[in-house]
Amino acid sequence: MAGNARWIPPLAAGRRAAGLALLGWLDDPRAPRLCRVSGPPGAGKSHLLAWLVGGCTTAETPDAQRIHAVLPAAGVTVRGAVWTLGQQLGVVAHGVGPLLEALAADDRRTVICVPELDSAADPGRLVSELLDPMLELAHVRLVVEASTGGQAAGALPAAVTPAVLELDDLQWTDRARFTAWCAEAGADADAYPLPGPALGLAAPPPPAGAAELIARVPRGAEGSPDLRAAGEDLLSELWTAAADAGDLGPVAADPLLYALARPVAVTAATEGRADPVALAWDAAGPALIDEPDPATRAAVLRTRLLGVDPAAASALAALPGAWSGRWARWRRAGRGWPGPAVTMAAGAAQYVSQVLVADPGGSVRCYDAATGRRLGAVAVPSPRPLRALAVTAGGSVVLLDAWGGAELVAPAESRPGLEPHQLSEALEQISSDAEELSAVAALGPLPKAAPAFGDTAGSVYWYEDGEVIGERLHRGPVTALAGTATGGHGLSDPEVPLLVSGGLDGAVRLWGPESDPMAEPSDRRGCPVTAVAVSSTAAGPLVAAAWADGLVRVRSLGRGGGVHDLRLGSEVWSMALTGTLLTLGMPDGVAAIDLRAGAGGARPEGR
Repeated sequence: MAGNARWIPPLAAGRRAAGLALLGWLDDPRAPRLCRVSGPPGAGKSHLLAWLVGGCTTAETPDAQRIHAVLPAAGVTVRGAVWTLGQQLGVVAHGVGPLLEALAADDRRTVICVPELDSAADPGRLVSELLDPMLELAHVRLVVEASTGGQAAGALPAAVTPAVLELDDLQWTDRARFTAWCAEAGADADAYPLPGPALGLAAPPPPAGAAELIARVPRGAEGSPDLRAAGEDLLSELWTAAADAGDLGPVAADPLLYALARPVAVTAATEGRADPVALAWDAAGPALIDEPDPATRAAVLRTRLLGVDPAAASALAALPGAWSGRWARWRRAGRGWPGPAVTMAAGAAQYVSQVLVADPGGSVRCYDAATGRRLGAVAVPSPRPLRALAVTAGGSVVLLDAWGGAELVAPAESRPGLEPHQLSEALEQISSDAEELSAVAALGPLPKAAPAFGDTAGSVYWYEDGEVIGERLHRGPVTALAGTATGGHGLSDPEVPLLVSGGLDGAVRLWGPESDPMAEPSDRRGCPVTAVAVSSTAAGPLVAAAWADGLVRVRSLGRGGGVHDLRLGSEVWSMALTGTLLTLGMPDGVAAIDLRAGAGGARPEGR
């Protein structure tokens, strides 16, 4: 027990004093901001830090003892460390600079645990390029595993005097409890105070060479090595050995082998490579580094290769996942890249089956939703930076600029739906009731519905029969808004509106303007929502939300529910849903994801 109501599992081998010392370091605001856990091999350093992480990352952990991120450093490069920490700290970071900028912008206390620092790919470089700059931020604390005399300890900044926990110091291990533990475990009590030697644990053997590893690879029908059948452990060793030898050879020749090995090993081995698959790995890195499922890794990497290297993308299709990339336009493919996809909308009327994508300057291009083929552009009279856009049932395009000003681009031909003057009237009334407008959504299936809007005060507005209805749904600005119609399956069944909003508060809310909002968010995470989308399908409404850390969550509201989580390695700034085809707009590209591929792969609601 650590001075509060939560329960922490006891430390074995008489290490209670060491555990209390670490909890005391976390608790003490005057303690050095760097704590180094040291000791010889077998001292239990990693075990102690695993215990600390387990006890200080639960919902019951008090703020003074909370650990906010964990970087398992074994085999990790600076690049891999940035990807791992960024994901845990709620930021998509491809380099040290963006990660440090995000940390500096949030001055709340941040504690990061780094086990096995001595086993990093390059401990000195990891310290000098990442950990040392982190310690220059006054609100950051680090607890690291680095043995005295090792490369990592020697690289730690001399300007920061650490608190040091030397586990071979007898004060940290109770002899009587150690002896009792040894008796129970059948261990050698004479090895006090080191639990590893007491258990007879030997130091790990040196890594095998590539030739020795190849000999362990299963053989195919023709007697040649079948690398795809090698298994994740052996294949990861092969990547590491090939990188050490300076020749990736056959492991890099098959794109699927990138997905089948552990991401940390692949990341270290592909450092500095410029072939298409390695570059795709680099672009997708934040989504790959901690992804445990090889099929998901293959799906991410394949999506990054669409339009870039068709042959490599085809090879990765051999490992089907819970979803599949349909088409993509990436910045590094050059021709056809639409620029950063600041905002987008699913089309209606003359834009039916299209996706409209706006770039940072406010130009709006049109793409076929199913194929990604460029179809044209919206004739915007005076392009300017946009926050959001929407397409009404009558074909009017609603543009919401970066300052909260709304503009209508009317269609050349009249179509069923509200006339432009009726839309202007609705917009004028909503603008007079709202704070600064921050989001807009049109409900294409409802021809008589005006667009809905969100504002910077957290409210969502709906216009009906000359009346504005507003509900405060968020704490802070509404950052994203989408809408559809539900029902209408029978001749007498009316279609009713459904609005989905996302906010700076990290919440996703559902609201049918003909009823009260749901009491609780349908989803909430610890970083801002960047985009939402919704569509009506035969199985019920499908809701997608993206957050600032790059996570996209697709939730079925139909019978049985189901949730897909996916990442592509970039922030998602905008989204559009056309049935079960989800188009994602990112700073470096646009990609369409076919969710039907994973009909059996969604995790059930409530797990």
